[in-house]
Formats: sequence, structure tokens, C-alpha cells
Amino acid sequence: MLRDGTYAVRFKAGAGGGAGVVVLSGEKLRGGDSAIVYEGTISQDRDNFTAHVQTRRHTAGMPSVFGVDQVSISLTGNSGGLKATCTGKSSQAPGIHFEAELEYLGN
Repeated sequence: MLRDGTYAVRFKAGAGGGAGVVVLSGEKLRGGDSAIVYEGTISQDRDNFTAHVQTRRHTAGMPSVFGVDQVSISLTGNSGGLKATCTGKSSQAPGIHFEAELEYLGN
């Protein structure tokens, strides 16, 4: 089960990828990288989880891995210890497969 706190996130989608930070607090998820902000919710059942995340741009420059700045992403994944993996998709960018790895950094 994912614990509340800060996570490093590394992700890839299509031909791109990146890294950022995510903070979990209860059922809330917030984070970002050098160009995009992430906000959403997470539901957990033991080591399995689902999340719904919305993105928006905060700084011009680096392109989004989805090709558009504002997307809603549906994720499913599992966690074990201090790490988790998940996959997802967005209806705003059909055909693009999203993968992410999270690593717990602490509170």
C-alpha cells in the first residue's frame, strides 16, 4: 500500500519521458515537473491502486509526453515496499500508452 508522503516519479509515454515529484495525502495526489502540474485522486485496495489525474501546463517549453498540455489520465498499478508501478491512458491522447514508476522519498 502506498503511504502518505513524497515520491519521485519517472514516466514514459509514446516516444517521450520525464521525471517529477508526487505528494500523496489521503486520497489526494499532487505534483509536477518542470513544465506540468499534476492533481488527482487515488483509491487503494491493499497493494493495488487506481488513480485519476489531471494535468495542466505551468511553464512554456518542454512538450507534454501526451502531445497536449491538459489531459485526464486513468491509472492502474500496484505497490510493494517503497516502490510502485502503474500504467494508464488518456482519452485526450488515444493510442498513447503511459507507464510510471514511483519511489517513496519520505514525509
